Amino acid sequence: MKRFYLTAATIALAAALTACSPKTEGQNTAATEPASAPAAAPATPPPAPATSDMSKMGMAPAAPAAAKTGDSTGEITAIDPAAGTVTLKHEPIPGVGWPAMTMAFRASPPTSLAGLKVGDKVKFSVRIEGDSNTVTAISKL
Repeated sequence: MKRFYLTAATIALAAALTACSPKTEGQNTAATEPASAPAAAPATPPPAPATSDMSKMGMAPAAPAAAKTGDSTGEITAIDPAAGTVTLKHEPIPGVGWPAMTMAFRASPPTSLAGLKVGDKVKFSVRIEGDSNTVTAISKL
């Protein structure tokens, strides 16, 4: 019984490999190769298209993701006015599709952090563009 399964598996594997092997244009492998010969692998794979010029492939390079904006509320957990950054433990930001979390933001302009301190409850607006997360407005509640 094991021999039967082994033989059936071997035939199925050979059929799958033959069906998946590349054929050269105008070549019918079933007519030119004897039934017992294994499928021949291509001599060399075709060259990969250049990825630097995707227009030659009929595709334009991916455009940068559009900036998203949103508003939320939160609490300041860290602030660095000299670096122009603020860390907020914030509620969800539906405009950018973010859940509640704690994270650092760059403040634009950095002077918008004047008068704020750790522990302040704030409302804020953000602009998310690529890897850049910027608080564009922030004020105490």
